[in-house]
Amino acid sequence: MKNYYMGVNYWDSTSGTDMWVNFDEAVIDADLAALEAIGVDTLRIFPNWRDFQPVMNVYGWGGNFMEHRLKGERFPEDTFFLDPVMIERFLTFCDLAQKHGMKLVVGVVTGWMSGRLFVPPALEGKNIITDPEALMWQTRFCHGFVRAVKHHPAIDAWELGNECNCLGHTPTRYAAYVWTSTIRSAISLEDPDRPVYSGMHGLASETGMQWMVQDQGELTDMLTCHPYPSPTVGGDVTPANRLRCTMIPTAQLAYYSGISGRPAMIEEQGTFSDMLINREGAADFMRVNLLSGWANGSRGYLWWCGMEHLKLSHPPYSWSMIERELGILDIDRNPKPVGRTMKEISAVLSTMPELPEKQIDGVCVLPRDTKHWPSAAPAYILAKQAGIELTMRTADQIHRTADLPDAPLYIVPTLTGWAPLHKEAYDALLEKANNGATVYFSVATGFITECEKVTGMRSNGMYNAGGDTMTFTDGSSLPMCYQKKFLLESVGAEVLARDSYGNPVFTKNSFGKGTVYMLYFPMEQMMWNNALAFTGKEKPDYSRIYRIIGEDVLKNHPIDSANNQVGMTLHPTDTGYYAVLVNYDNMTHDAEVSVADGWTMEPVYGDVTSIGKCNMAVVKLSRAE
Repeated sequence: MKNYYMGVNYWDSTSGTDMWVNFDEAVIDADLAALEAIGVDTLRIFPNWRDFQPVMNVYGWGGNFMEHRLKGERFPEDTFFLDPVMIERFLTFCDLAQKHGMKLVVGVVTGWMSGRLFVPPALEGKNIITDPEALMWQTRFCHGFVRAVKHHPAIDAWELGNECNCLGHTPTRYAAYVWTSTIRSAISLEDPDRPVYSGMHGLASETGMQWMVQDQGELTDMLTCHPYPSPTVGGDVTPANRLRCTMIPTAQLAYYSGISGRPAMIEEQGTFSDMLINREGAADFMRVNLLSGWANGSRGYLWWCGMEHLKLSHPPYSWSMIERELGILDIDRNPKPVGRTMKEISAVLSTMPELPEKQIDGVCVLPRDTKHWPSAAPAYILAKQAGIELTMRTADQIHRTADLPDAPLYIVPTLTGWAPLHKEAYDALLEKANNGATVYFSVATGFITECEKVTGMRSNGMYNAGGDTMTFTDGSSLPMCYQKKFLLESVGAEVLARDSYGNPVFTKNSFGKGTVYMLYFPMEQMMWNNALAFTGKEKPDYSRIYRIIGEDVLKNHPIDSANNQVGMTLHPTDTGYYAVLVNYDNMTHDAEVSVADGWTMEPVYGDVTSIGKCNMAVVKLSRAE
């Protein structure tokens, strides 16, 4: 479990966001002792910007600005306008964390928290992202704060702040870039040795958005996923302990890390309220994401949050029903089921081998002219169900063949509109196919050039259509839904499935040394729009299509799981593989594994024939002697 954070986001139990102004060393010491007892080794903490840099404007005759002072009309000690009392309290907190064996991730610009802004009095009403005065004070704060506390060994990493894309309206991508670059530069000028994490929530990757995965990857050292069961990530449409909700955090890790080129971690996660799911269900949600994050390359896992805040009456706690009962501990500092789960999993992971990076089987290329996440997430889930591990890129990142990582499989979901791929990306994909790879496209309304040569199909027109059924050559079928129905005939392709009118809907065409598969409906988008499409083995199994397109990948795996509620990662070693099999459902499952000829399987943890709900099994695979 080397370098895997296990922890919580922390505000103290008696004051919450007012922790620094009501600083109580005894309360914090007791909180941290209780957290240490359940295996917490990392805290993400927040110097409330309002309190640490309480700069105010002082006005004279006619409302003319006269000077800046600290709140209470005090003169500052330097140009940073930091409150020295707060700095002293912060360092005391660091001492307490060190006493309890905890590392700290520090969100430097904490001006947004749980639905409320916390900004210095001088900046109230200003756009914190774009206003020049706001940028000046943030820059000064970063320099002064980091300089004052960086010597403390408990600090493991800095962050830009907490979800700073919520600080103010961001008119353009350029404004977001300038803000990020400004804050990152100020932090790193003072402390070039520690990493700076993003701390952002809800990033995008398609053209026209402001806070971009690509830019955060360029400017910070690690991206941060905040995948609650919420509308932001599409996780609010199934119970929190069932597929799709259980796999969305892992999909977001792949989305962020693949497109950014940086590592990512599950930095915030919780279940909001006992009404969203009961406490045992919340523990399932934590368990599956702790384990899946570990297997899938997350830098760690931090629950939101450490302490219960039911008795607090100031904003944001007085405003929102989902900010009061989020603790891993209850109001008396006793562990809730999620607390007991963290302790249990901390103990389990401490006995596990150090996992090499997981094996990547394919690249999901996200096309233009459509929102990326509603295609990226279901594509990742379908691939995981099929036993295929994906990384991700956007089409706009591919300017030459060298920009597209080598892989045996490329998945391009939901082609939409007249320009779903620019020429450079399209040519790169076809070059990969020509050299032996498999390339798969699913089609919503999109067009590709040289379609007969590439697909082996001729179009006799198209029209708007809707629900239908696709039937495979073996007689089995799946419901489907067109956006545009293309009237097709084969001019060389193999037809793998037809709709109820006999029109080809799933085809396979030889292309050079490789293969091009076409699916003529937007399966990934359809799955995303169907809330319960992934939930339970009894549902139609669309991952069958990914098993077909991925057959050349799967035949080279030493192990396979036929249960689509179980996801598997393969971790190559000098002598074979470790395989981690995670059950993403809320009931026990047999992973239905088969081991390839010439391989042997040795259990490391758990039982692959009976993986508990939202739990895992680990096996070691070696070449048979």
